[in-house]
Amino acid sequence: MQKIRIIAMGKLTEAAFRDAAAEYARRAGRFFDLSVDELRPEQTPQNPSPGEIAKALDREADRILAALPPRAVVCALCVEGKPMSSEAFAAWIDRQASGGAGEVVFLVGSSHGMAERVKQRAAVRLSVSEMTFPHELFRVMLLEQIYRAGEILAGGKYHK
Repeated sequence: MQKIRIIAMGKLTEAAFRDAAAEYARRAGRFFDLSVDELRPEQTPQNPSPGEIAKALDREADRILAALPPRAVVCALCVEGKPMSSEAFAAWIDRQASGGAGEVVFLVGSSHGMAERVKQRAAVRLSVSEMTFPHELFRVMLLEQIYRAGEILAGGKYHK
């Protein structure tokens, strides 16, 4: 069973998002060995300067990179990433499994994004939309797409 880990900055604080994330994680667990690591984001002032943001991202990068398994295939979720259809996303996950990847790790940055050095560690940069979403909603969306990928790969009826 392919191991998939999500490393995300921050916790899900809203009950509705926690419930939805738990449901999709449960469903995805039928297809993947799935885990979610929530890391503490850096605190910044209400209106941080570019320098304060850069320092926060650098500290977050240290925590993200330390949490990465050494041989993981990493996918950074970022606005400048490449968009993929659900089918292409499923095929990418399948290629990692058939290529012998011990673990696929999806990285979700903080509200300020993620440091360039973290993105450079990624094999793939993925964008799910040109739109901006709240981090808590995005986590649910990512978990749903991982579940959908499992259904696609298994030939299930969930994906239409």
